[in-house]
Amino acid sequence: MNLQTIGHLIAEQRRAKGLTLTRLAAQAAVGRSTLAALEAGKLPELGLERVARLCAAVDLVLEARPVELNEPLMAHRHLSEVAGRELTKAAIDDIITRGTIGTWRKLIQAMNTDKTGRIARRVNEMAKTLGKRDPKARAFATLLRKLPRKPHDPAAE
Repeated sequence: MNLQTIGHLIAEQRRAKGLTLTRLAAQAAVGRSTLAALEAGKLPELGLERVARLCAAVDLVLEARPVELNEPLMAHRHLSEVAGRELTKAAIDDIITRGTIGTWRKLIQAMNTDKTGRIARRVNEMAKTLGKRDPKARAFATLLRKLPRKPHDPAAE
């Protein structure tokens, strides 16, 4: 989440609570013009203390957590509904970086059953890109390299 998104959330909460810019700024010990710039998304930087005070004043919680999640962000239902549906890059990213070995297997099955080869190309591209910054994606990319390649057969279509 970035400062612009936080500013928009603060603005929404402030309005929902019926607070004016002046009143919220006073409650959080922040300048009114600073708060207005934050809510408008025009503030490039603001200290953590001030952001935390503003969030607390409108009942928002700032949270720090590890980048790697224990659970996927979305259900991997699309892996069982591959027919007539392409896996998006966002879905592939989620499966690779947050999925389990079981979802990796289903992704590989989807790659193998896709006669066009589009899913395999997209997965390989995403694994290569993600593997540069994510250790779990690097492990998946290594696994992909070790799998036997199925040649694309246009005559089978």
